Amino acid sequence: MRRTVIGGQVGKDDWVITWSGRDVGRVMLEEFPFNGAKPWKWATWVFPAEHGRVDTMNEAREAVRASVLCASKGVGHG
Repeated sequence: MRRTVIGGQVGKDDWVITWSGRDVGRVMLEEFPFNGAKPWKWATWVFPAEHGRVDTMNEAREAVRASVLCASKGVGHG
């Protein structure tokens, strides 16, 4: 896991998730989520790509991990 850098800017509470040396997803805190949405967003960059929202960073990291493991076995996370 490493900080996300976009255009030379480092985001606060914005992380790229790596697995076996490859970037596979991202977790980020949205400080003011819209309409009471859960604050932590997560997404994967594997096939099939998935995304969601959860309450904590640990839940977001676990969601990415579970999705990537399922994708590596050829089954969806769903």
